[in-house]
Amino acid sequence: MTGRKRILLAGVSALGVAAAGPGLAQDSAGLLKLGVASVTYGPYVRAELGVSSPSFGDGHWLPPGYPTDPRVDFDLGGKRAGFAGLAVGYDWMNGFRGDISLLQVGRSDVTGPHTTPGIHADITAGSVATTAVMGNVFFSPFERMGVNSRLQPFVVAGIGFANNEVGPWTRTNTATSPVNRTFAGHTSTSAALSLGVGVSYQITSAGAPPIMLELAYRYYHFGTAKGGYTADVGSSVPSEPLTFNNNAGVISFSVRIPLQRL
Repeated sequence: MTGRKRILLAGVSALGVAAAGPGLAQDSAGLLKLGVASVTYGPYVRAELGVSSPSFGDGHWLPPGYPTDPRVDFDLGGKRAGFAGLAVGYDWMNGFRGDISLLQVGRSDVTGPHTTPGIHADITAGSVATTAVMGNVFFSPFERMGVNSRLQPFVVAGIGFANNEVGPWTRTNTATSPVNRTFAGHTSTSAALSLGVGVSYQITSAGAPPIMLELAYRYYHFGTAKGGYTADVGSSVPSEPLTFNNNAGVISFSVRIPLQRL
């Protein structure tokens, strides 16, 4: 690292500590024992892998006889699925950075019993997979206060669009004939939102090309997912097919690599 870079790093840290007062100075000293971070101002790329735990809300369908026949609600659940993402962004090195990410959530089962009183169908087979594009804003409070540590906690919020692909779904009702009907799958697009917290750590020492590892938990609302109308047997079609809110909690690890250095 050149002398100019060392001066810049020292100046950023000193100005932040001086502006915040003696209390922050003491806290900053403790954090800086973890090491001084490299300058990361400018564009970056980020790759992410994790596990998604689905949470399906407002599961329901409207049977062919609706509204004479009531809406049928379901307590839907699914198994964990893989999660991956790629992002490009910009770090202003003032506590704020932002990126645009392409996300993929692996296919998860969608099944569950009905919760509407009476004799109704259960959802005994189904699945959903999601692809999303989101714009994300990250805020690191310690960096904002001038603490130039290799360890930086952050909060993150995102907004974008999700493409929800629902596979063929089966409703089972032992009181009707046929007992099972399997309906076609369907793909739909919906608005998506996300909120989360995390921490990043620069694994390289100051002066080396910076590489950051991030651990984060984010809650995603991927909007509304819907199945198809066409069944394998019978001519009647639902007034509204299987419909549910596609939500997920995601734990992920990311590698973030700045593309330039001051």
